[in-house]
Amino acid sequence: MTDRTALLDYAEQVLDGRVPLGSSGPRTAALLSRCALEDWVDEQSADWAPSEHPYPSTRSKLVVLETLGDRATGGRARFIWESLSRTAHHHAYELQPSVAEVRLLLDQVRALAGVTPRE
Repeated sequence: MTDRTALLDYAEQVLDGRVPLGSSGPRTAALLSRCALEDWVDEQSADWAPSEHPYPSTRSKLVVLETLGDRATGGRARFIWESLSRTAHHHAYELQPSVAEVRLLLDQVRALAGVTPRE
């Protein structure tokens, strides 16, 4: 099992309530999903991202992925990453993200990265 698969499976467990985190569960699952997506982006950009310091940000990798790679896949990855980033970030004036909202984003990460759910 890859780290990406483990992160997404753990996020699924958090959303299902098998890992009780209370009201912070959906945000935690969103953060885990974003980490899995960032792992996929790192893998996609391994050929062209410089390995020396400073490392390019995920946002810049997504822009290059969309520009140099498949435009549709890069745009989809950027949209999912931005949605997960907004969902994981706490704002005092916003409601907690719903389990359904985070599950939809998690499923999109699974589809993009080619990770099937564990049965």
